[in-house]
Amino acid sequence: MLNITANLAQQRALDMLRRDWKQYNSFMVYSPTGSGKTGLSAFITDGFVSRGMRVLMVCPYTVLITQTAKRFAQYGLPEEQIGYIWRDHPNHDPERLIQIASADTLIRRDFPENIDLLIIDEAHLRRKKMLEVIKHLTEETKVKVIGLSGTPFAPFLGKYYQRLIKPTTIKELMQNGVLCGYEFFAPTKPDLSKVKTTRSDEYGSDFKEDEVAEIMCGSALVGDIVSNWLAHGRDLPTVAFCVDVKHANYVTIRFNEAGVNAEVITADTPHEDRLMIIHRFEQGATKILVSVGTLIAGFDSDVRAIIYARPTKSETRWLQTIGRGLRTAPGKDACLVFDHSGSVIRLGFPDSIEYDDLPSKSDGMKDAAAQKAAEKLEKLPKECTQCHFMKPAGVYVCPKCGFKPLAGEDVETDTTRGLKQLSGNKKAPTLKEKQSWWSQIIFYQRQRAMQGTPVSDGWCAHTFKDKFGTWPKGLSSHPVQLSPEVSNYIQHKRIAFAKGTKKQNAQEVQPVLKLSCAPPATAAERTAQLIKIRQQLLNRNVGENL
Repeated sequence: MLNITANLAQQRALDMLRRDWKQYNSFMVYSPTGSGKTGLSAFITDGFVSRGMRVLMVCPYTVLITQTAKRFAQYGLPEEQIGYIWRDHPNHDPERLIQIASADTLIRRDFPENIDLLIIDEAHLRRKKMLEVIKHLTEETKVKVIGLSGTPFAPFLGKYYQRLIKPTTIKELMQNGVLCGYEFFAPTKPDLSKVKTTRSDEYGSDFKEDEVAEIMCGSALVGDIVSNWLAHGRDLPTVAFCVDVKHANYVTIRFNEAGVNAEVITADTPHEDRLMIIHRFEQGATKILVSVGTLIAGFDSDVRAIIYARPTKSETRWLQTIGRGLRTAPGKDACLVFDHSGSVIRLGFPDSIEYDDLPSKSDGMKDAAAQKAAEKLEKLPKECTQCHFMKPAGVYVCPKCGFKPLAGEDVETDTTRGLKQLSGNKKAPTLKEKQSWWSQIIFYQRQRAMQGTPVSDGWCAHTFKDKFGTWPKGLSSHPVQLSPEVSNYIQHKRIAFAKGTKKQNAQEVQPVLKLSCAPPATAAERTAQLIKIRQQLLNRNVGENL
């Protein structure tokens, strides 16, 4: 008897399975983030074990075996009956009624015999031998198979699972408070028109990784990621999803240079190192986890913001990653998502991606496919041209900044600008908040003076005005230690100023270069021209000698 009570989604799934149990041999349970699929597995397993029947639970990765076994024991399943299919593991015992294994282990050895139920977690992952096992069990031995997935969108699933069980949706979980809401922004959108498409077993059709990595490693795009987070990330615990290790390292270095502690975690990061990195993140020592091919399954830390810098065509990849930020936590109303990949424009919001049938390769249903594509296009969000907030389909006036576009203006958007400061419905700052910011700006000024790189009183006043739209009149000038929020804002301003100065210098030098290339006139005119060029170069600090 388990010591937990089934939630709404779990109870619905159990009722649906009981209803169709005799009619079908294989089931795919559509179990979104937050619906409790490990708990559902425990309820199903308990029903078999209580009758002396054997259950094999398959996890997608070795790292999740111990985690699943601990959860089963916490839920009340008999720990003495939980065995591991894992060579040399102390709990390796083929005679126990509950066997837990990783898919990678099973495909390298003979499949266990005499099981009564096979449960496969993350069943959308394509592993040829596992699919052959499913077909053999359901067609020849009549052993029941239950697949679990929050993203059962893989095109082959309909050929191996006979019945889709859909107990809930992401939208319903949000409405019931099981998952939090989201706020999507699209500060930048890379040009991927020339990137080829490839296919993987895990995510299906998607952009070719090496080509998209080359684009996303551009200094301007990475700079936008850092400056946008400094301005609008609110110092929230954040996960950044990158294309490959090189891209992740570059993003991490740029954040560290800006004074933000970020660490890289990849699929090849050793297990012990991974636990330490995640621990530092949960304690607040690390502010941003930069991920490559990991933090998808089995990662339940409190994530308040997501930087999505991994362009994708895969609905599975999109939902799996965004789902990391949708879990609820105290004081968390919504997860901020900064999409620097164009994926939200391409695929839509996570709660708008739904299927009522298991996908399977069709033989020419072109009209139906075209109709579904048109319906999906109608549901895609639109970007506000002012604040880059992603508006739901059919929403005309931006709910974030109140901007009302002219007819047709929100069809094509400017994707080269950074995310602007939100306004409109934003709560007006209090006098206490203004005083706090001004005191911290003064602290920063004194800190710079001690370092020998002072900033002027005018700079301080203009920094305050940029933030609040008013001058710091009537405020006390006593200094207060910098907070991460104010520090990040100042760093953002410095980066933006440096970019603007570089651009202005390039524009000012251009006429000088054109002048120097002009054809010579008389000797006197040529001498006057050289004197003028020299003076311009000296004034602009381009050089001291011709």
